Amino acid sequence: MMDGKLVEYILLCVLFYLIGSIPTSYLFLKFKTGKDITNEGSGNPGALNYYEVSGSRLSGLLVLVIDFLKGFLPAFLFYRTAGFPFDYLLLPLLLIIAGHNFSVWLKFKGGRGLATSAGLSVAVCPALLIGWCVMFVIAYGVYRKVHFGNIVATVLLPVFALLLGSFDTGLNGAASRNFGAFFSFTAIMSLLILLRHVKPFFSMIHGYKNRTSK
Repeated sequence: MMDGKLVEYILLCVLFYLIGSIPTSYLFLKFKTGKDITNEGSGNPGALNYYEVSGSRLSGLLVLVIDFLKGFLPAFLFYRTAGFPFDYLLLPLLLIIAGHNFSVWLKFKGGRGLATSAGLSVAVCPALLIGWCVMFVIAYGVYRKVHFGNIVATVLLPVFALLLGSFDTGLNGAASRNFGAFFSFTAIMSLLILLRHVKPFFSMIHGYKNRTSK
């Protein structure tokens, strides 16, 4: 990569990280009530905690949609519309999720990346989101815990990506064009989501131990 192209690529990475790092729920709650969402409810600056703290379905849905669009629009414009190669966009797209999960504006705190990852998935490979949703519904039905469903579906997502490589459908997107880059994208995206589920995971384990010890 020539020096000029390298500078452009670095700027693209920074731009995508900054797009992802826009703290939607923090800004909405600050404007609405003056409160800091990182000090309210679960402390997670995501759409679910925003809804639980604000009690507003409409603005909660709006936060969710904006977080979704943070992932969807850059991926759609650069990958689907401008036709940038997926392997070229691999790092910038992942930095959108990293920005959301570890926002520079919130001292590297952030949401759990689910809505933003969903937006990316729709633009890159719609089948990926469909598979995640199916696995979530099944896992949630077993334990009736949202975080449990999130964790199980996310852990299994790279396995589902491997299965996608065996098919060639209109929903495959990047999976049928550049499977190596696509699988790397799926695996790292899953890891970024799981990193923000460490605390809920141990909370679930602690709660389960407390119930079984009684």
